[in-house]
Amino acid sequence: MRKINMYSGFVTILLCTLAAIVFIMTGCSDSTPSEQQPVSIDYEKAVVSYLGPEGTYTEAACEKFFEEKGRYVPYDTVDNAVQALCDGKSNYAVIPQENTIGGAIIDYIDTLISQEGVSVVGEVELPIDQNLLTVPGTELKDIKTVYSHKQGIAQGKDWLEQNLPEAEVIEVSSTAEGARMVADSGESSCAAIASAGAADVYDLEILASNIQNNDKNKTRFYVLSDDEASTAEGDRLAFIATGPANELPELMDEINDEDAALITIHDRPEKTELGRYHYLIECTDMTYDNYSKIAKKSDFECRYLGSFEVH
Repeated sequence: MRKINMYSGFVTILLCTLAAIVFIMTGCSDSTPSEQQPVSIDYEKAVVSYLGPEGTYTEAACEKFFEEKGRYVPYDTVDNAVQALCDGKSNYAVIPQENTIGGAIIDYIDTLISQEGVSVVGEVELPIDQNLLTVPGTELKDIKTVYSHKQGIAQGKDWLEQNLPEAEVIEVSSTAEGARMVADSGESSCAAIASAGAADVYDLEILASNIQNNDKNKTRFYVLSDDEASTAEGDRLAFIATGPANELPELMDEINDEDAALITIHDRPEKTELGRYHYLIECTDMTYDNYSKIAKKSDFECRYLGSFEVH
């Protein structure tokens, strides 16, 4: 009998040890991501990738969020800026998400959806004042070609139609790239729609200021990280819901049932069958617990992006 008791005790100790090892190795799988800890960002040491070249509105968004601290590294496309984050070349990436006039910036939303390893740790709202930049001494009648990003073109469309109806409008990778091209050409026949900051960077003249279609023009930018998404309460919460369009009203009801307020929703095709979409959803007055309840009840496949502050 004593041998059996000793054997039972040994088995009990062994099972407890194994359970402890499994608990440690799984990282407490029942706990929520980030253990409800808010995002901690060392602005001084931050390396931030963004859509370049120098002088873009995205760079201005970087400066606003990171309080002009850290180091900002320009890339020729948003895809490359986000890939730099995923490859460990930067700590953060800043991408445009939505504009008052141009609406959702779908190419960049597609980038966010495709990169499953990134989270949203912050948001920046930036007023956008578009300007017509030229080499010094240029007159309006000289201009034959205008360069800008497609958002800059959309935002300055009315002004261009009224003031430069015969000019050829050429889309380039960023507003600052358009400014750089004008500066490199040195030609008075060329102009760019870009920021006042780009004029300083490329030694250009502001021939016309505030040419955007209205004075309420703003762009929202996401600050991305490859860290685990924070579940601490913040100004906003974002997630991606993937599923059929005919079930979207039910998802909206579930959000409403949690007393959350919808900030924005953008749809992108899942590219599997007609009627199925990725929905990028951003809410306020929503906690991670609210999101968890929605995700469990919904038939949509949900991917949590994070809870964050707006700057």
